Amino acid sequence: MSHGFAALRADLAAQQVFARVLWVASEVSNLLDGGAAAVQAIVNLARFHEWHGAPVETWQGGRGHPKALIHSLAQHLLGRYPVPRMMASAWFGDDSPDRDEERGWFIEHAGGRAFRKLTGLPLQLTRKMERILLKSPADLPVRAAIRRAELLALEAEPELVAAVLQTELATDLRHGAFWREALQWMIRRWDELAVQQVGPIVQYLRATYIGEGEGSAVPRFSGNSANTMWMQVCGWRREQALARLREQTAGSRAFRTWGAAGWAGLVLADDTGDPKVLQWEIGELLSSDVLRAEGRALRHCVGTYVRRCVRGISSIWSLRSAGRDGAPQSRFTIEVEPQTRRIVQIRGFANCRAAGLPLQIIARWARQEQLDLPEPA
Repeated sequence: MSHGFAALRADLAAQQVFARVLWVASEVSNLLDGGAAAVQAIVNLARFHEWHGAPVETWQGGRGHPKALIHSLAQHLLGRYPVPRMMASAWFGDDSPDRDEERGWFIEHAGGRAFRKLTGLPLQLTRKMERILLKSPADLPVRAAIRRAELLALEAEPELVAAVLQTELATDLRHGAFWREALQWMIRRWDELAVQQVGPIVQYLRATYIGEGEGSAVPRFSGNSANTMWMQVCGWRREQALARLREQTAGSRAFRTWGAAGWAGLVLADDTGDPKVLQWEIGELLSSDVLRAEGRALRHCVGTYVRRCVRGISSIWSLRSAGRDGAPQSRFTIEVEPQTRRIVQIRGFANCRAAGLPLQIIARWARQEQLDLPEPA
């Protein structure tokens, strides 16, 4: 609870709303059983108190899943018109620009604006896509639901829909015209493609078109057969593997350094009571030796990112815990895309995903430095 008040310290009115919602939620619902995630959702609702159209004291509450209760609460506070259940996910998570944009969509839609006409929607929706979107499964994040509606309206097979939602296209809706054309190509060629090829194809297109500043409405690959496309993907993957191998081989002899990205790190005392951890720290990795040591410690491939760091494509940071002996231990590696200020990867030992306290610390650092931390898939 104290974290919620601290997050709103710059807005006294929001703190007062937060306190009222906490009290009502504890009296008429089991929402607070949802723990930190539910409290953070209440923080976010309090941050948007200027759009509240009804007093929280008249909310009927209830018992159920935190997401269902947050949907009910947000609908009560903000809605003149019904909002689909899946949009409740907008209120969870941090206060990054992407998340706040989704909250703006909730408010606009609750005010009666058609979803396809919402402000800043990153891709153009047809009426058919909108109808499908409004009936999305309640457990889908907002952006994943938009991508799913786009695919289904384009008559993609369920297997293709599921495969695409396993890629970064489930959270990144930028370059809408480019990816619309790419998805239409996959739909036309689906009989020639395998499910396992979807992820590599998306990675290849992102690296070779989006990465080069493309993203126009008519990609050059649109006339390719599935076999031609897959040959290009395989060739690109071989080149990537060879480049990593050359870099690893050269890395045993060459020492490289690069400039700092310009963001501050983070040092945070541990308050969990763990006797083995006194503090947490996030710091940038600025040499090839440190980068490779990080990869060896956590058994992942960040040691091959030297060239990306030298070229300024990636900025690599490490979340470490320090014990009483003072020796920090690497726990998670964080890749930030400097041009977009977007955290694109968080990987721990053997590429495990971050969750719990480490993810909360990284989210706090992201807020401090105004970095975009997408919601975990």
